[in-house]
Amino acid sequence: MSVEKVIITVADSDVSSIQSVADKLRSEGMKVDNVLCTSGIITGEVSKENRDKLKSVKGVLDVEPDEDMQAI
Repeated sequence: MSVEKVIITVADSDVSSIQSVADKLRSEGMKVDNVLCTSGIITGEVSKENRDKLKSVKGVLDVEPDEDMQAI
């Protein structure tokens, strides 16, 4: 099973309940690493097979790969 790091953007309307969104993501198989309450971001890891399930969690606005960045 291949695992990838992801960044979840929480909808503005659900930022106040971000911990609940994180719990729902866990129930869909995501290993949550960080919950950034102020910015509405959740980071973690999920199998590629379960990644698409995260998009249907109430409160999730977007699911993006967490890729390394390089300075030029």
